Amino acid sequence: MALENPRTTTVFLRDNDPDSKIGVTLPLKVGKNGFFKQSDTLLEQTKSNLKNLLLTVKGERVGNPEFGSNIFNLLFENFTTDFAKRLEDEIRLSVANWLPHVLLNGVIIDARQNDNAVNITVQYALVTDPNSLESLQLNLMRSGD
Repeated sequence: MALENPRTTTVFLRDNDPDSKIGVTLPLKVGKNGFFKQSDTLLEQTKSNLKNLLLTVKGERVGNPEFGSNIFNLLFENFTTDFAKRLEDEIRLSVANWLPHVLLNGVIIDARQNDNAVNITVQYALVTDPNSLESLQLNLMRSGD
C-alpha cells in the first residue's frame, strides 16, 4: 500500500511501507531496479548518514564548510593518554550538531599505536525508537604504508 503523502506521514508508517524509500545509501551502488540503492528504513539511512558525517572533514563540503567532523585531524596527532577521549568527544559533538535524531549509546575507540590504526565502533539508536540498536564500525589507518 503506497502512502498518500510520504513527506507528511510518520517515520513508523514509512518504515513499514515496502514502497516507501527514505534516501540513497552511500557509497553509491546500483540498486535492483537500475537506480541507486535506496534505504528502506530510517535506521538504514541513518547508518549511511552517520558514516558520511564522520568521514567528511570539516571544510571539505562545498557550500557548508562546518559539516563533518575533525576525527581525521585528530588521527594525525600524537597518541596521548586522552586521545580516545578527544576522539569520542569529537564524534559526539558532530552527531549532536548534525544528526539530532540519533541517540549515541556508546563509542568504543581501539587505538593501536604500533599499527598506526584506530578502530571506532559507534553504537546508536533512533530517538523515535530507542530499542532500534545498530552499530557502525570504522577502521582507520594513520599512514599510507
